[in-house]
Amino acid sequence: MIIAEVIEGETARLTIPLLEDGAAVNITGFTMSDLLITGSDGTAVTTTADFGVVSASAGTVYYDPDADDFSAAKSPYRVRVKMTDGDSKVRYYPNGASAQITVRAARS
Repeated sequence: MIIAEVIEGETARLTIPLLEDGAAVNITGFTMSDLLITGSDGTAVTTTADFGVVSASAGTVYYDPDADDFSAAKSPYRVRVKMTDGDSKVRYYPNGASAQITVRAARS
């Protein structure tokens, strides 16, 4: 699932839907504990302090990328959201194939 298509250098907020069997997941009671983004070359993107929950009941989270987070050369990026419940149980979304962010060069 492609969740976003961006141009290198974009810093606009990306909204990420958390789905299970095609339906939005209610994440009320969960904490978004990590956002894992990895380029096609295996390089991890530092996402510290750049993510959070938009709507728990609608299962949407956000990511505010920094200008140098994405490179067309490392596209597509694989994305997983790590959620933790009150009992420290961990759940990843998506739990199948990774979601993707496609990045294009500004001049192409």
